[in-house]
Amino acid sequence: MDAKKFSRIAESLRQYRRAELKDFQTDTAEVDPVDALYVDPLHGEAVLNTMLSSSTTFISGRKGTGKSTVFAKAQSQMRERKDLLSVYVDVKALYDTVNASEVPLIDMQDIEISPQLYRSHMLRKNFLAAVISELVAEIKKASESMSLWDRWTGRQWDYNQLVEKLSSLAVDVKKARLSNEEVPILRRISEKTRTRHSAEQTSKDSSGGDIKLSPKDPSFGLSTQIEDIDKTLSDNEIFGEYSDVILRSFPFMSLLEDIKNLLDEAGIKRLVVFFDDFSELDWIDQKLFVDVVLAPLNNTSDERVKLKVACYPGRVYYGKIDPGKIDTVNLDFSQLYESQDIQSAENAAVDYTKRLLEKRFEAFGESRSQFAG
Repeated sequence: MDAKKFSRIAESLRQYRRAELKDFQTDTAEVDPVDALYVDPLHGEAVLNTMLSSSTTFISGRKGTGKSTVFAKAQSQMRERKDLLSVYVDVKALYDTVNASEVPLIDMQDIEISPQLYRSHMLRKNFLAAVISELVAEIKKASESMSLWDRWTGRQWDYNQLVEKLSSLAVDVKKARLSNEEVPILRRISEKTRTRHSAEQTSKDSSGGDIKLSPKDPSFGLSTQIEDIDKTLSDNEIFGEYSDVILRSFPFMSLLEDIKNLLDEAGIKRLVVFFDDFSELDWIDQKLFVDVVLAPLNNTSDERVKLKVACYPGRVYYGKIDPGKIDTVNLDFSQLYESQDIQSAENAAVDYTKRLLEKRFEAFGESRSQFAG
């Protein structure tokens, strides 16, 4: 028994992030690790075929159930088609990067917005801007890899002009400025947060007196916590206004127009965007991500943009995306095989595990029987 190779096989089974699969390129005889290692949870590659459909698809499953691997396999097959443009965006990686950055604070006293609210708002805008900018960057990269300029019809746009326009839009979006239109709703959120905090402080006053912080007290902003702000945003009416204002602050219609022009001039049917690790965002950020990025891409692109979204069970917000008009796949065994009786479901899960191990050993040039105890 080759203990070293067995260790590599075991390590490959533990990796659940898309990027980590590339570490096994040399182990799989230089074949694309995704193609070499992929095993569909259902016979007939039913999960993969659903992902390859022309519909927006949400794929659900706990960490390690293979969502990113399904994404990678689907995108690998889509790249072989000349009528589709596909891109991948790691939402969680962008989210972590943005939230680790600093937001320069400005004097909010004149417009009555707490510093904490301003910081959380700008972090959220910076994240959404980063997603849109990354999307544009990936579209440019995919266009170059497919040599779209060789297929360019040039009826309305010069290729370089359109790409330059997309690039300028991405740069402008990434600045994520605070617009005048956002100030009124931020004032309202700040005021409601102060009022709630004041009421809570009064109710907690152990002395039984009526001493409380004034909502207008300038020192109050320093004690306002992000949790207080999120409580205010949990109000559906306020959140709806907030997300609408943020959406209007981004040039989405221009972006969609440029994307459709790019597809039309290159003879591409549609753009397919894979958004990974979407459910790892905080709840308010997840809702904003859907309302500001996913829903506009899905609902206002004249069917030219389709989404593939990875999420966790029980942590999915659809917003204005109609769940009845999209495909959903759940990779957790209890859901994937739920249409069968208990024994059949167990057999199906065992069968998948067996196929997975057989394919993994085969890809590494080994036989599973050599390692049987």
